[in-house]
Amino acid sequence: CTPAPISAMDGIASSSFGISAAGGGGGGQGNNNSPHAGRSGGSGGGAGGRHPSQGGGPGAGNTPPVSPPQGNAGGTGTSNNNTAAGGGGGASAVGANGASCSVAGAGGAGVATSITASPVTRAGGGGGGAGYPGGAGNSAGSGGAGGGGAGNATSPSVGGVAGTANTGGGGGGYGSQYDNANAKTGGAGGSGIVVIRYKYQN
Repeated sequence: CTPAPISAMDGIASSSFGISAAGGGGGGQGNNNSPHAGRSGGSGGGAGGRHPSQGGGPGAGNTPPVSPPQGNAGGTGTSNNNTAAGGGGGASAVGANGASCSVAGAGGAGVATSITASPVTRAGGGGGGAGYPGGAGNSAGSGGAGGGGAGNATSPSVGGVAGTANTGGGGGGYGSQYDNANAKTGGAGGSGIVVIRYKYQN
């Protein structure tokens, strides 16, 4: 038999110069007989495409807690004939909830900084996957501003979109229902970046 899907892996914590940043939480799976909760982390993973009472809710952000906060919670998934996951949390906004039985939540937006002399947005959440890829009416969640990858709901031949490199953006989810034979993976999170700014001369 085909093994059931598993929840996404958490991001790896990063540290430099005595400062540590938590990795993002993995998104929840959408299997009927297993837990579907998003995992907690710097930003929380979105819940899988089942009702929370049937598996679990979104992952919490800013875990472990620090001030100012590192990120936000993921979104809640929905369930009916097709399923739709919640989006992953971003640095400045929570992930959106699944809007209906086949419309997944978008990833939360990241934060813009100008440390490199021009505004760049980083740490956006990944979009949720929706229903059976290619099914009528399915709509995957878009990636959050700041490198978040979009979810998948259009083709069983591809998985979720990876987060953009050097942004720390979350990967998008893969939407699938009753399609284990074609099951793919969610997108990988984008690599982070360390920027050091210092005064060269007076």
